[in-house]
Amino acid sequence: MYPRDALATYAVSRRASLICIFAALLAAVANGQQITLSPACDLTASQGRQEVDAQCGTLSVPLDRSDPDGETIELFVAVVEALTERPAPDPLVVIAGGPGEAATRFFVTAEVAFRRILRDRAVVLVDQRGTGRSAPLDCGEAVDGPFLSGALDPDALIDAGVACLGSLDHDPRFFTTSAAVADLEQVRIALGYDEVNLYGISYGTRVAQHYLRRFPARTRSVILDGVVPPGLALGPDVALSSQAALDALFGRCEADANCSDEFPDLRRSFEAVLERLRDAPAALSFEHPRTGETVDIVVDRMVVAGVVRLLVYSPQTASLLPVLIDAAHAGDYRGFATQALLVREAMEELSVGLNYAVVCTEDMPYAHPLDLDEQAETYLGTAFVEITAAVCEHWPQGQMDDDLRNPLASDKPVLILSGELDPITPPAYADQAASGLANAVQVVGRGQGHGMLMVGCVPRLMAKFVETAEPGSLDLDCVERIRPFPLFTSRMGPAP
Repeated sequence: MYPRDALATYAVSRRASLICIFAALLAAVANGQQITLSPACDLTASQGRQEVDAQCGTLSVPLDRSDPDGETIELFVAVVEALTERPAPDPLVVIAGGPGEAATRFFVTAEVAFRRILRDRAVVLVDQRGTGRSAPLDCGEAVDGPFLSGALDPDALIDAGVACLGSLDHDPRFFTTSAAVADLEQVRIALGYDEVNLYGISYGTRVAQHYLRRFPARTRSVILDGVVPPGLALGPDVALSSQAALDALFGRCEADANCSDEFPDLRRSFEAVLERLRDAPAALSFEHPRTGETVDIVVDRMVVAGVVRLLVYSPQTASLLPVLIDAAHAGDYRGFATQALLVREAMEELSVGLNYAVVCTEDMPYAHPLDLDEQAETYLGTAFVEITAAVCEHWPQGQMDDDLRNPLASDKPVLILSGELDPITPPAYADQAASGLANAVQVVGRGQGHGMLMVGCVPRLMAKFVETAEPGSLDLDCVERIRPFPLFTSRMGPAP
């Protein structure tokens, strides 16, 4: 929960916010919409361990927009009020990634990065249809699918993905980026805003770019963090990009005296662990790191590969890998098992059904011919793309705007953030996306991974950008001072 400077400031801000919300409700009625924001509600994440105050409500929208009189679903909408008495008229709309992550949950986990923006303007959060509290496409047992590497064979993972389809409450054909963009516009109208600023991360950058394409007059500025170019099929290149990020980490260890002394052949140790687990998975029984309960888990090659894939997303978590790999090479798999349990908990908040609904409509059908031989040489191998492709053979093609994959051309202000070692949306993707953006500036964080919003001076840059909507006025000198997180050389942390 974000702090207040003083009780008096809080009270004034609260009254001002309620006045703004009342005005928004009048505008909503005038536009024929139905949305009511509650006086207060708590947004939560991390199983309730994190909270943020907001004003919350729901908006009824058509399930199938080509049939406006047919079935409807409820979108969950939250407004986090600005701290100032006179907030800017154009809020920041935060769009989460995944696909499948709820905007409200994502914001709670990253709220600190938006505090400067909240000083002057509200933040609007819409759980994308199919996620969070917006008609979620939850799959129950199928959460152990290809986006959660576990001790299951590929056939079992494919069966889980197919079973997910049969367990859904709604037709997944209507849970795509095109539908999400139309929903965002309906929410904007209902809340009475003339313009909005957009922040999108990972898959959320696809949503943000398509909103800009569809509603340029309603878009004041856009921040793209870990950008997915409109024409790119996200997924097929993951194994290659992730291997590049892991190779860079091995290179850092070899070049660092402390790391190389402690782990003289980390790369070969990792390869040996994967080879051993391919033939002989390890069964463990140990205490859960958070609950203390005894849990049983099988650590196989797929578990280790899945954990590594997610740890290299961030330099902070990637820094753990030398210690984890060294322990596993010595036969101690508890570190990887612990990380696997934490991954499972995190995946419980991801809508796997929404993920398939988007990926099987917008990505896999447009994947370029794959060089499986090249992918087979990576630590992830070909399993990721082969399992996803096999599941998508059973999922229906959803509704997609004809121009969704077209290159985007715009002169609106755009700030593009990339991590140098991003294992899924590398800086080359940002170069591709920026080619048609005439008023964009790119920021690349040295040694950084996926998602730059909480790195160094980036929160300050984002706030300044949203304030001025002038990319060329940003002072980017602070970006040069960003450095990779130091590698752990023991369980106690990095060397002194």
